Amino acid sequence: MANPPESSIDLGSQPPSSGRSSVLPSDARATQGIWLFIGSLAVFFISSILLYVVYIAMRVQSQHAITQRMSLPWSFIPSTLLLVGVSLFLELAYRAAKRDRLLRVKQMAIGACVMGIGFLFIQSDGMKRLLDGLADAPTRNESAYGYTFILVFLHAAHVVGGAIGLWWTARNALANRYDHERNIGLKVCTLYWHFLDIVWVLLLISFWIALVLVNAKAPVTG
Repeated sequence: MANPPESSIDLGSQPPSSGRSSVLPSDARATQGIWLFIGSLAVFFISSILLYVVYIAMRVQSQHAITQRMSLPWSFIPSTLLLVGVSLFLELAYRAAKRDRLLRVKQMAIGACVMGIGFLFIQSDGMKRLLDGLADAPTRNESAYGYTFILVFLHAAHVVGGAIGLWWTARNALANRYDHERNIGLKVCTLYWHFLDIVWVLLLISFWIALVLVNAKAPVTG
């Protein structure tokens, strides 16, 4: 009996495929890079939020207490919904890319881009209202609006960077550059906007704490 060809023996000796696509080294480095970047930003924002709350708590108990009552801009409600919407649409786009649903990737990426622009527009109104509150204060030392504005501005500045990433992501989605093998750009953008979501929720909590502390101490004005 003739021996089987050597090539057949080699093919049969290979282990079965696990069905999992290998991660490119460049993609792995990009993922590590965005996690390191997010980690450094997380330390910065958490430290800033803790200092903000501690500062407000100490000021309302000091001799030169904050005397102006505080209110949060109504525009924080729609801006929060838009921010969550951006994060959700990007997550849906990323999942669609892994399933090669290219039309849905385009729709979700464009929707996220539009909502990101809407967030910046509405958030600018909220920042203006904070500055108006600061302008109405007897003195800046008697108001909490200025320090609140600084935190909102810092978050908005990072959102501007995220909006540039949104534009780039939507551009690549329209060019059909995201699928189950090539989606690292979409993944990085999605992770960054998830982070912005979490930071904004923590900021809102800190603003609410400041509002309770300030309004409990400040006199009621007619």
